[in-house]
Amino acid sequence: MEDTLTYLDNAATTQPLPEVVARMNEVLAESWGNPSSPHAVGRKAKAVLEESRAVIADAMGVDADEVYFTSGSTESNNLAIRGACLAHREHPGQIITSSLEHSSVTRTVRGMRRDSKWPCAYVEAPDGVLDLGQLRELLQAGPTALITMMRVQNEVGWIFPIPEVAALRDELAPEALLHCDATQSFGKLPTCPREWGVQLLTAGAHKIGGPRGIGILYVQRGVKMFTTAFGGNQERGLRSGTEPVFLAAGMAEAVRLAVRDGEANAKHAADLRERAIAGLCHEIGDVVIHAPAGGSPYILSFSIPGVSNAQSVRYLSDRSVFVSRASACEENHTTVAPGTWRGKHPLSLQAAGISLREGKETLRVSFFHQNTPEDVDRFVAVLAQCAREMRES
Repeated sequence: MEDTLTYLDNAATTQPLPEVVARMNEVLAESWGNPSSPHAVGRKAKAVLEESRAVIADAMGVDADEVYFTSGSTESNNLAIRGACLAHREHPGQIITSSLEHSSVTRTVRGMRRDSKWPCAYVEAPDGVLDLGQLRELLQAGPTALITMMRVQNEVGWIFPIPEVAALRDELAPEALLHCDATQSFGKLPTCPREWGVQLLTAGAHKIGGPRGIGILYVQRGVKMFTTAFGGNQERGLRSGTEPVFLAAGMAEAVRLAVRDGEANAKHAADLRERAIAGLCHEIGDVVIHAPAGGSPYILSFSIPGVSNAQSVRYLSDRSVFVSRASACEENHTTVAPGTWRGKHPLSLQAAGISLREGKETLRVSFFHQNTPEDVDRFVAVLAQCAREMRES
């Protein structure tokens, strides 16, 4: 393996920033108590926990008591959907989501339909454009309990118009709650639940240089929630379990840095993305770019006709270049109509208008501010060589 490491899979996880590691080590050494303990050691840990909560809340423009710590975005998505619906189970309405959501949302919604007979409906997003007309029709069709939509699509980087979704909700179903999975936007793009009209919002730390194992759920004050974890009554009874104070502090430090450098980081990511697109188009003339202008600057989705993404990922990895496949499903389906919602797995690339064949040729490259133009150039050069070799074989 070569000494040079080119890591471009930051939508999956980022390397913890040095400042974050230093802060976590400091808290582990000095504020290691149980924050629920009433003595001085516990109070010291509690102070760090609440300071961390306040930093994260301030970054979103919300109050600290509206922020709940969880183990990460997956748990937050589960808790948001199940907690909101079960709290209103006496008056159930439909759950509306999109066909492009992360599996932690789609599977939770599916579970509510299977286990609790909750009616569910799906809004299509052909070519990444959320069908607001279809959403209007669904909201008019019957009572709605919850709308759950992501802000940035994790595979292709499309940005969903959450404020417009909230406006439709306000017009047609003002009692419905709106949940936003902001995992791929928080700390990278402006994420403002109050301004958007969102009552529930999910975010994680490890997408922005923070640690794995910690995330948050924003719950607007006054929203009724049902807890899905019983025990020690931590996090004001919504999420029991002794809080990992050092992880919360690490997340807060990552958020602090993201807020400080947010505009510069986004511009840097946009420059890297444009450099990658230009390089791919120059070196691989028939490359198909799936990410349109106006998408997240941090994510680039593309496919190379006739070149398997599984083989590409292995070829790149063997040369210390790390990207990810964007294939939405590994099952042996041969034909699936665009937008089809399968019982076992949403084929989100196809739902976005990308064919099954293209899906098996699609790669996702994702950037972070630690990446350099040299990283992009090396990735393009190695991938171009990969494509040549595979096409010649």
